[in-house]
Amino acid sequence: MDREFNLISEPWIKVMKPDKSIEEIGLRQALVDSNEYLCLAGETKSQDFAILRLLLALMYTIFSRYDADGNEIDPTDDDYDPIEIWTEIYNAKKIPSAAVDKYFEKWGDRFWLFDEKYPFMQTNAANGKSKPVSSAKLIGSLFESANKPRLFSDINGVGRKLGYSEATRWLIHLNSFDDIAAKQPTPKKTWCSKLGLIALKGNTLFEILMLNYIAHADIKSDVYISLPSWEQEQCTEFNRLIPPPDNQAALLSIRSRSLYLCREEGMVNGYYISGGDYFEEVDLKTEQMTIWHGYKEGKNTVTKFIPARHDQSKTAWQEFGAIAAFPITGSSNNDEMRTPGIIQWANFLKKQKLINLTQINIEIAAVVYDLGQATSLPVIDAISDSITFHSDLLTELGSIWRKHINDEIEKCEKAAKAVYSLSIDLQTSSGASGDKLSGSDAKMQFYDRIDRPFRLWLKSIEPSSRSFNDKCKELDDQLFNIAGRFGEDLAAQSGDNAVFGRYKKPDKDQKQVTSSALAINFFVGKIKRIFNKGDENNGG
Repeated sequence: MDREFNLISEPWIKVMKPDKSIEEIGLRQALVDSNEYLCLAGETKSQDFAILRLLLALMYTIFSRYDADGNEIDPTDDDYDPIEIWTEIYNAKKIPSAAVDKYFEKWGDRFWLFDEKYPFMQTNAANGKSKPVSSAKLIGSLFESANKPRLFSDINGVGRKLGYSEATRWLIHLNSFDDIAAKQPTPKKTWCSKLGLIALKGNTLFEILMLNYIAHADIKSDVYISLPSWEQEQCTEFNRLIPPPDNQAALLSIRSRSLYLCREEGMVNGYYISGGDYFEEVDLKTEQMTIWHGYKEGKNTVTKFIPARHDQSKTAWQEFGAIAAFPITGSSNNDEMRTPGIIQWANFLKKQKLINLTQINIEIAAVVYDLGQATSLPVIDAISDSITFHSDLLTELGSIWRKHINDEIEKCEKAAKAVYSLSIDLQTSSGASGDKLSGSDAKMQFYDRIDRPFRLWLKSIEPSSRSFNDKCKELDDQLFNIAGRFGEDLAAQSGDNAVFGRYKKPDKDQKQVTSSALAINFFVGKIKRIFNKGDENNGG
């Protein structure tokens, strides 16, 4: 097998330039010239997250072995200070080429897409292990299964043979977010598929890398050797159970799939796939880029944590409580929360005054699986979002504000439920029943209407201000008015049948909705109570 396509120098990573045009660059350029680009700009946000984690694995590896000048270091030495190295790099506003080049000089043979011994993020043992899969399933924006090609897609027929650069991007993506449809043997879920991925966003790719590179993450875990997967020997086992990765480089580059790309005339036309490495631990404190869910297995037991996947029906601000999961003064629920590592890092940088961080910009991403098909978990969608808020909301100063923000989010959820019920009542008044009744669309439309006002309100909060009631009332007034107008719109759309209504026996709550007028009356009463508008007896 001839060596072909070196990921260090060949262009394959999509980035956005300051003029908003897109360019493809290699690994070395993505690191040492990261200050010249705005951000990663791949085909999907989930792909950007997968490549960001790969670049971070390189950062952890390189700077656990070399300082900013390219001199070898000993992480076990008492003089070793990863924060000092981080600060030197950040203040220089450029990742030092000396350290990067030293590393690639030593390990450059591990970064060939095609290679007889070490094909990147692949294993020769997968070659011929099972039936080859079409390259179309490699494309993460198609959501195409191996046996049911999509009738319409965003890639033309020629595009199903992939150039090496695109194939490399989707190779990294598949390793992070693949389904479990492969056989012989059926693979385990990938680690990233279990995560509610979050990352700090900066003004340049350099800032993005530095803000998400938690320099002391391994040292805090008493680990000194960073060992990415590409430095390990080729594994011939499939579905190999491994110990939970104890260092960032290993975790961020875990080979969740045993892959082998097929090529023909300079194009990738398919691949072989089997189960790769996996571990059984879920409460993995070394994972820095996810939100968490706390739970107890019995009364008076210690809270355990698992990664909390993003809910595709929710916006990023609805998950504020999980993202900014810092203890709230006087709260009894503090032992049931875990702050994402990346958020702890942002707070550390601010407290130590290592950077001037006024606003926190968070990006989230997830691949959505069809959980109803447990034997294959096919990918059905990909989601992404962002949220911006004042960095002081993460400090003790912002503790009371965090409680008020969570209270306002709870009000939004209650109002959305009221909208859902209103939609059902209006449909019932029009004569609909049974399976035809659904309030999900109305609930989603309501969230669309309040999305921008809530984001602007959250972004405008100045934690040093103590005017909690005034600020919350400002939002409540907006949301109440939006809910009221939306309810009227729903009623107007329900038609004449709803106006005249129909007979319905009272339910257990003695609620008898017979017309759109009565439905609106109940709805207005609910939202008045939710947003503290008084007149609580109105609407029952």
